[in-house]
Amino acid sequence: MDIYIVRHGTTDWNREHRIQGRTDIPLDGIGRRMAKDSGEALTKLGIRFDRVYSSPLKRAYETAELLCPGQEIVTDERLIELSFGECEGKVSDGLLADGDHPFRFFKKDPVNYNRTIGTVGGETLDGLMARTREFMQQVIEPLASVQGNASVLISGHGAMNRGLLMYIRNTNDLSGFWGTGLQANCGITKVTLTCDKYTIVDNCRIYYDKDLMIDPEFLIAEHTDNSDK
Repeated sequence: MDIYIVRHGTTDWNREHRIQGRTDIPLDGIGRRMAKDSGEALTKLGIRFDRVYSSPLKRAYETAELLCPGQEIVTDERLIELSFGECEGKVSDGLLADGDHPFRFFKKDPVNYNRTIGTVGGETLDGLMARTREFMQQVIEPLASVQGNASVLISGHGAMNRGLLMYIRNTNDLSGFWGTGLQANCGITKVTLTCDKYTIVDNCRIYYDKDLMIDPEFLIAEHTDNSDK
């Protein structure tokens, strides 16, 4: 089975560095172009999806619609983005610089983020990994057992997708939660599942004009990572 994990296109809040989480923000014009161009590129490559799964949030669902026009999209609550509690809607730069706020740990110290984020009503990374693991075990792996040659798209979010990849990499070590970095918007990670073994083939591939990208700290290289489960 081929599994393609995509992060949604850009939104106004991405550009303002506002924390989105469960807040249901739609794609902006450039985010729609990212997704549309990516879908057209995949079609030219002959890549078509047998199943499409998405977070129920608009930015992920619309990304899936534009990547796979006309296809049925199945939403699953387990694919929703990490909840950031009281942080949602706030500009991330200020919280990252606040020496007393648990969000300061988000990028650089996931272990302490996991330990403290509950104090402001946020979801723990442990909770995120539990639900993404359940999705893979209850949805993706049973499908692979009966339709091993299927191609599947999962349209999600930056942190949620890292939760999926923690399971795929077969690790619970939160110190490595961010791995090689956050996916770029509309970046696509390809994973294969063969005989109960996961292999990350492309860590983040971009199928649109890279001049559309924002935030150069995001992973932008067409990178191959042969981490296995």
